[in-house]
Amino acid sequence: MSTRDQRSLQQFRELRQAVESRGWKIARVFRESRSTTATVARPAWHCLCHEAQLRRFDAVAVWSLDRLGRSALEILSSVECFEACGVRLLLLRDAIETGGAAGNLVVTVLAGVAKLERELISERTRMGLQAAKVRGSKFGRPRAYLSPRDIEDVRNGRRTAASLAREVGVSVVTVRRRLREVA
Repeated sequence: MSTRDQRSLQQFRELRQAVESRGWKIARVFRESRSTTATVARPAWHCLCHEAQLRRFDAVAVWSLDRLGRSALEILSSVECFEACGVRLLLLRDAIETGGAAGNLVVTVLAGVAKLERELISERTRMGLQAAKVRGSKFGRPRAYLSPRDIEDVRNGRRTAASLAREVGVSVVTVRRRLREVA
């Protein structure tokens, strides 16, 4: 057995002990089979959230806050989802149980951190876009090339805007816009 498996087993034992000491009954255990990142699907987590929405249990016990998500936004979203479903949350390592005053404080602090995180991401994105513009990067879809001859053919009626649009792979609106620009 690997160290990771041993640590996971120890965490499970401690969670079970904490749950049983509160007089709770374990309805089901949800465990991801591998380490995940923000870009990797979390099937067991999604199943847990779905069952919470169906109100199949009253509480969820988790080893620590970082098991709820990979960012403050994800964690807050998880906590709010459980709260909306009327499901209490026990964070064993962090000694937090939602539902009381301390739990509400944690949710409030998480909401503040999540808001800060959203604002920082937005600010970094804007700064990155500005820096890219300064470097001369172009944004948006590349302009479709319509040769002056093609535009002239449409203008003189030797060809329709629709046939040129089909041939070049653009919309008729794009062809018409180009006709106005060149006029």
